[in-house]
Amino acid sequence: MKIKFILLSLLVIILFFPISNLMGLQGENEVIAVITNTSDSFTKVSLILQNKCVDCHAPGMLRKPFYAELPIAKPLMEKDMQQGSARLSLSKTLFSGEEVFTPLMLARLEHVVRNGSMPPTQYLSMHWTDSLSADEKQILLAWIAEERAKLPWSVDAAPAFKGEPLPTLPLAVDLDLDKVALGNKLFHERLLSGDDTLNCASCHDLTRGGTDQAKVSTGIRGQQGPINSPTVYNAMYNIAQFWDGRAKDLQEQAAGPVANPLEMGAQWDEVVEKLKQVSEYQAAFEKIYPQQGLNKATVTDAIAVFEQSLVTGNSRIDQYLRGNTTILTKDELEGYELFKTNCASCHAGPALGGLSYEKMGVKRNYFTQRGSVQTAVDNGRFNVTHQEADRYLFKVPVLRNIELTYPYFHDGSVLSLADAVRIMGEVQLDKTFTNEEIAKMVAFLGTLTGEYKGKPLAHLTAADIQ
Repeated sequence: MKIKFILLSLLVIILFFPISNLMGLQGENEVIAVITNTSDSFTKVSLILQNKCVDCHAPGMLRKPFYAELPIAKPLMEKDMQQGSARLSLSKTLFSGEEVFTPLMLARLEHVVRNGSMPPTQYLSMHWTDSLSADEKQILLAWIAEERAKLPWSVDAAPAFKGEPLPTLPLAVDLDLDKVALGNKLFHERLLSGDDTLNCASCHDLTRGGTDQAKVSTGIRGQQGPINSPTVYNAMYNIAQFWDGRAKDLQEQAAGPVANPLEMGAQWDEVVEKLKQVSEYQAAFEKIYPQQGLNKATVTDAIAVFEQSLVTGNSRIDQYLRGNTTILTKDELEGYELFKTNCASCHAGPALGGLSYEKMGVKRNYFTQRGSVQTAVDNGRFNVTHQEADRYLFKVPVLRNIELTYPYFHDGSVLSLADAVRIMGEVQLDKTFTNEEIAKMVAFLGTLTGEYKGKPLAHLTAADIQ
């Protein structure tokens, strides 16, 4: 009898909290009205998000239940809010429509709606009525497609594909052609290194997918660097440069390797003086930068503008999204669907990556699985911010031309694209993809290889890039 009483008491306690939430004892937020120029679909979306997502993704607007300050509940709720807002942070200006949802936000929303992973089971155990209905899911997905169709990135897409998570790359980029030409020469100029042996292309070879296809890069006097060299193609779409995001833009990135003793090993003052001895450079800088002349700032600006031109449009997936629906094979199309289901919440945007920092090993410890000794570069973004929350975070690599940019990951530890897909499934998603699924995703990834100056990247020669 005593055991029955104890079990009954536990059941009452367990049910009390979700029932109290059901009865409205968790409090209510004031509904945020949308601004007048928003669409009817967004008005519906805003209400759904305010009702179903506010607790974990808008912590400043939390509908606090009466038990929010209790010793056990408080840290659990704070952890949920921290994790939720780190992934998707909602605000009053987003709910009202005064601020627009970024493409990355749209990708993350779509991912959780399609996979049914939000709200999570543990949250629904306390909030029985907060799951998304089929109608609410359809409203959210339709609005996401509408928002994507408004983006400049979707201009070239066929009407049926304007809502896809993967936008087309432009066939041309509007840039100062004189700066592009000058930047191209400087990108391939060995005078930028301390002993005149290396140039930017030494680590970012345009005939090798914008990388050196080596585990780690080799610097001046044969010194081995600590990290894999990311591609320079489509780097203009990155939120920042380098794996750890320590350079805010391409110009700042261009300045770094020149003065790095392990890389090009030069001093900028000396580099500028060497370039001034070349009459061709003197004339070019006087013409293009008449007020500033030849200095570190103008050299790195020219290189940055050239790198902005390295957009590799007209891949087979781009042609498909522009309306050539017969160009992809059945396996490639099925691989695209698998990609959208599993990968598109991080690998978003025109370059399929570069828009966020993500932890290497979300579900499983990548470094334990890798097996080798960890080094300082494995700390990722932590090395820049010194915030513990940023340890093991890296800028998401772009997937454009991925079949050419091996070996993979920041440590260059994986040579095979199939192995990279398998490992990402395991450590990021806690999924074990079948060999067939991996083969289809690899087939899709092969459709991302584009063109430079009208020629397929896989067949570029040194003569094509001059």
